[in-house]
Amino acid sequence: MKVGVWIIVAMGLAGCSKNSSSGGFSGRQNEGSQNVLKYCLGINPTTLDPAKVQDPDTIDLLNNIYEPLVNYDENNKIVGNLASEWKISPDGTVYTFKLISAKFHDGTAVTAKDVKASWERALSREIASPIADTYLGDIVGAKELANGTGKDLPGVKVIDDSTVQVTIDKPRSYFLGKLCYSCCDVLPAKQGLKEISGAADAMGTGPFRLSEYKSDQMVTLKRFDDYHGGKAQIDGIERKIVKDPSTRLTMYRNGETDICAVEKQDWKAINSDPKLKAQFKMLPRATVYYLLLGGKAYAPFKDRHVRRAVMMAIDRHRITDEILQGVPIANRWLPPGIIDAKPATGTLDYNPEEAKKELAMSPFKTGADLPDLELTIRSDNSDAKFIAEQVTNDLKKNLGLTVKPKLTEEGTLLKARNRGELASVFISWGADYLDAQNFLSILLMSDAPSNHDGWSNPEFDQLCRTADVEQDQAKRDALYLKAESLMLQEAPRIPLYFAVDGILVSPKVSGFRSNLLNMVPHNKVALK
Repeated sequence: MKVGVWIIVAMGLAGCSKNSSSGGFSGRQNEGSQNVLKYCLGINPTTLDPAKVQDPDTIDLLNNIYEPLVNYDENNKIVGNLASEWKISPDGTVYTFKLISAKFHDGTAVTAKDVKASWERALSREIASPIADTYLGDIVGAKELANGTGKDLPGVKVIDDSTVQVTIDKPRSYFLGKLCYSCCDVLPAKQGLKEISGAADAMGTGPFRLSEYKSDQMVTLKRFDDYHGGKAQIDGIERKIVKDPSTRLTMYRNGETDICAVEKQDWKAINSDPKLKAQFKMLPRATVYYLLLGGKAYAPFKDRHVRRAVMMAIDRHRITDEILQGVPIANRWLPPGIIDAKPATGTLDYNPEEAKKELAMSPFKTGADLPDLELTIRSDNSDAKFIAEQVTNDLKKNLGLTVKPKLTEEGTLLKARNRGELASVFISWGADYLDAQNFLSILLMSDAPSNHDGWSNPEFDQLCRTADVEQDQAKRDALYLKAESLMLQEAPRIPLYFAVDGILVSPKVSGFRSNLLNMVPHNKVALK
């Protein structure tokens, strides 16, 4: 983008998000639902409030209901959504957005006051968003509002009904990308601090409105005919909540589903079935799956020798090639789509003998001297169970460390992770925007709100701080690559593999779109 000039953009209809795709549910056997897209949710939505959402399954749902000013399209480019154009000041700190003519689901018009009120709501202590400060915190006054010392957001000014001006603290090349995240979605100002707990409260601008939510049963969306991008071709979306992946796959095989996410252990069988193979899509995601080593909950992980030993003791190639049917190994921290042209350095490869030597340099000497390690995994993720088994066996065989896997529901897992209560956890981080800052500064700097386990390295922090405000992209990339290499050597996280989602899409479905962020809504979908 050129600074200081208006940027007029094609209207995009995407939505930004963190890591893995939803399952599928169809079933147009019922006469009354022949034009309804049906695919499953593997969990109950963790929240209906875009200010609070963190998990990818719920984000996928809410992206069809709510919208931000800008979004990523199916080509992984930032385009306008509720904003049609914007200009950036020459110093990179002032963004002026022009709004389109759009309506909320109750028919009221979207104005600049709604933008300001939505962001102030997300940052308020009453809403207690776990992520708003991360994505809106660059705006002048945002941190003060979030910590309770401020009463409003002076960095957001309403110029007129269709113009909003945003001032950030420093030039940040990735700021537009941050605005794609769900906590930046625009709600009616009248929403205030009221909790969004059902269809009556869920007032967005997206192509679909929330019609009904029944816990452990179904989420139903209905088409919003006054959608600014033109009404969708389908009448609605039904997301039946089916937690068992094998049940979801059986439903698809029986013709009861339109879209179905396939667990990796089923890929081989799918590819050996000529009919299903033709319907199978392999979709790369800008997501890294990893082990978080929690120094707050497990004191030995404060020692870099222990962390490095654990990393070298895990056979990651066996996990990717055998257990997960050939997904790409994470031989670095930054996934595809982030500084692709530059190789990473510093990765610690599988080497049991070097792992033993590394552990011997720590105060614990051997795995037998370490306390048992609890490894938390999602209870609804069968891939996680196989990976936990491999990690448990590797660490016992190669270091003598006893690992005890613990199955936990995702919402509970995220809350415990946020409090720094987990000794280790198998989890993922998916791009909210396609910039290295999203994987390094926002997650691993000492004072980052998302650095839940408290790893701290002054050199890493300085590299990221400098890169965050550097406007020359080549210089930014070089600084981030140094930070990535340092992080890989320190091993506060153990990258295992990069995400590739296997999705079955019925031939009855046309217009299905996706991107590296798994965040394109379904307003272009049609059913035959």
